[in-house]
Amino acid sequence: MAIFNFSKFVRRFFSNVFIGINIDGRVCSVKIIRIKDEKILENIAREFKTINNEIPIEVIKLIRNYQKKYSFCYVGAMSKSYNQGILRIKDKKEDYSKYGINPKECKMLDFKTWKTYIKNTEINENIERFSKINGIDYLFSPFVVIFRKIKNQLDGKTRLYILQERSSISLLVADNAEIYFGGYFMVEGEMEDVNMQDPHTEDFFDIIVPEDEKDSNEEDIEDEIGDLEDLDSDFFIDKLNEKLLIDNQEENLTKGKVDDIYKISVVTSIIQNSLMEFYSNDLYDSKFIEEFVILDAYGMSDGALNYLKDKMMIQTQKISFSIVDELVELSKIEFKRTEK
Repeated sequence: MAIFNFSKFVRRFFSNVFIGINIDGRVCSVKIIRIKDEKILENIAREFKTINNEIPIEVIKLIRNYQKKYSFCYVGAMSKSYNQGILRIKDKKEDYSKYGINPKECKMLDFKTWKTYIKNTEINENIERFSKINGIDYLFSPFVVIFRKIKNQLDGKTRLYILQERSSISLLVADNAEIYFGGYFMVEGEMEDVNMQDPHTEDFFDIIVPEDEKDSNEEDIEDEIGDLEDLDSDFFIDKLNEKLLIDNQEENLTKGKVDDIYKISVVTSIIQNSLMEFYSNDLYDSKFIEEFVILDAYGMSDGALNYLKDKMMIQTQKISFSIVDELVELSKIEFKRTEK
């Protein structure tokens, strides 16, 4: 954790370390930037496998090592909970209860015509969640993460911005005049429900091979093995291992594409329901959405993108997006703001 109230003059001679951490599905992403006297001395980005949304031990060791080595470390993460949202409050005396919100139970961040909020319970849960790395310094709303990315590109066209992760999506409807709507939704649990309803999902890409072709293929394989018997055994084993590795990579790629199709079907349903809410609820000044912009944080397949386009029948573009990059930049901004 950071040490505050330290002389700014003395601070120039010490490094500031900004760390962004994001756990998404089975992947934990980490970005670390070390700055000294306004010069970037280190810039590290790594990914780790994780289980049950827990911080991997390798990440704990990595971050603790920086915290031990450098006194001024700042860790930023993104809130992932239904206990957050966007409010369009133009009158300070407006009744928050119609949004189902008690301001005393939330932390709020004000913008010109809108606010983001995160409930205190969610903040406390994140403090506990990241306790193994001595807590976090900054917890950012996904809507702030999106807004920082898009704010300089906003124009008169009203768009739905979709921050797409493996396990969740965050939605923001905006143009250069206003923020109209925001929502955060889990995806992983919904995907599990879909898979349970369809026990044949694993057979999605199965290929039926006629018996005569099977016999022919088996004969070809036997011939190839016969040819290889005369070769050096080590060479044969190396070639076999190489083929098995390629086959495994292709299998994982195919499975990833299948998962992506199921994921985008769930995402499409969430978007449809959210737009129905946006257009029908009097709480929102609904405007016609002209385009979707996907902020792709994990590598969405072209098949999934085309599925969304076909289902929603609206112009859609995809932009690569790094959440940990944004968390580091937001942490730097917040650090400078609080340092004044």
